Amino acid sequence: MNESSISIFIVQAFLALFTFFVAAPCVLNAISTFTVQARLAKTMVEEGVITEADRRLLQPKKQIAGVVISVILVGALIAVAARTAPYGYFSCGIAAIAGALKYRQILEFNSLTVSRFKNTYQSVMNASKYDQYVKKMF
Repeated sequence: MNESSISIFIVQAFLALFTFFVAAPCVLNAISTFTVQARLAKTMVEEGVITEADRRLLQPKKQIAGVVISVILVGALIAVAARTAPYGYFSCGIAAIAGALKYRQILEFNSLTVSRFKNTYQSVMNASKYDQYVKKMF
């Protein structure tokens, strides 16, 4: 193998690892802010854990931040994959599919969703009602 082949391999391995461990979870997290996290926030308003005003204030900020970060990340990843084509598309595509399958629990209602909710709303939530809800559901 010559040095060119080794450098191509190293770049493609880095792209695949970055796509799998960073890009896929980031994009799935951005999607979850519009699905499962939004539903949980509405449920928490109904349970009295947070107020509707707090949800309207914090949830859109989190959604916008997630979308902006994901768009920048995916755009940069596509640009690098295009520059290293045809190998870039293959390594990023396979890693993105594998990452989406590996981290799909981000899109499901589980303890991860509840902990992300707590991180977002911890300064404005009723902790005792939150703890009761967590004990009831988990």
